[in-house]
Amino acid sequence: MRLSKHKIEYLSGKLLKMIQEHPEIHIISNTDLVERAAYDAIWENLEIEQEIDDEVEELLKQNYNEIRAMEMDVGALRNKMKRELARKRNFVL
Repeated sequence: MRLSKHKIEYLSGKLLKMIQEHPEIHIISNTDLVERAAYDAIWENLEIEQEIDDEVEELLKQNYNEIRAMEMDVGALRNKMKRELARKRNFVL
């Protein structure tokens, strides 16, 4: 799932607010760095997921004739392949 930069900024701001409201966490300074770290983490996660999606699509293209001949459910196959590639990369979807 792709998110706009605006949505990622919104989510990282919400995350910072949740951290600040936690009674056991006290951010004394550099809240902008915490928010930026959250933004960067979300962005990196989306980049990795996009790489996995691209790899799945490439595999589906390479095996299109076989998939079609076996009348496989492409959507279910896509999801299964994505989960498997993510698992191999130790990436949590």
